Amino acid sequence: MIKGTLATTPVKDQGKVEACWIYAYLACIETERIENFRDSMNLSPIWLVRNLLLEQASESYLSQGAMPVSVRGIGPDAERLLKKYGMVQWSTYCPDDLNSKALERIVRQKVEIAINNRMGLERLNNEVDEALPFIPHNLRNGFYLYSAHYTPKQFGESLLYGITFKWLTSYTHHPYGEPFVLEVPDNHRRHAVMNVPVNDMYSQVINALENHHPVYWEGQMPRKREPSIDGDIAILRQRALERFQTTDQHAMAIVGLTKTKQGDTRFICKNSWGEEWGMKGYCLMTKEEFLINTIFVGVVGKK
Repeated sequence: MIKGTLATTPVKDQGKVEACWIYAYLACIETERIENFRDSMNLSPIWLVRNLLLEQASESYLSQGAMPVSVRGIGPDAERLLKKYGMVQWSTYCPDDLNSKALERIVRQKVEIAINNRMGLERLNNEVDEALPFIPHNLRNGFYLYSAHYTPKQFGESLLYGITFKWLTSYTHHPYGEPFVLEVPDNHRRHAVMNVPVNDMYSQVINALENHHPVYWEGQMPRKREPSIDGDIAILRQRALERFQTTDQHAMAIVGLTKTKQGDTRFICKNSWGEEWGMKGYCLMTKEEFLINTIFVGVVGKK
């Protein structure tokens, strides 16, 4: 483990499930629970993926196919899904070898058939539910944890108790101090985040990590060549966004800070590509990479 890393659960491997935003969001909650609530919870990203596809099947049907079916999204939507559908433990729902593209195709096909036959929501939902990864028959009714019984909704509420995410971005095409809807490809639900000066966003991330809170990160994965900052960082960030050099390509959890021998800051990032990737599933991000490549962050704190 890299010196300076906050307490974390084991690194997960999302495989062919394009839901890094869910993995990163839950990784933040897992670390926050260990660091500040002294309880270790290993959570199931696939639970939210499953419920998202069921939700989208209904929406796509009622819109006669106009609404998309896709497991891609952004961090604030993972928060919405957790609040709506709750959560279960990884050990109770962790189907292997999933391919989200294949699941999306299955759902779209069933929706198309349902639309053509005016099938109705109940029958469609039953068919989609059966087509998605098997769920233990009793899991919907709840499970036991530490001798207490939880429904998924109750467990989700308990996870978020005392935890808040402050969603922040920094771009000049909208005024600072006001939220705006992020114009990025995966923001299907049109979530808004607060726009602040880039130095403010950076300092809030540093402050959270120094106080043992993880940070949700979404943006462009660092390239092999480290970016150089020669000029006004706000202008450089805006230019990278408008030229599509920075987009919502990937999401990770920032779970610590470290410094080089020269005293340069490095962010410790927990990825969801398995322990074979990077430094046993982790990587380091420079300050320059963070400032240029970050689309937005979710700063975790206590309510």
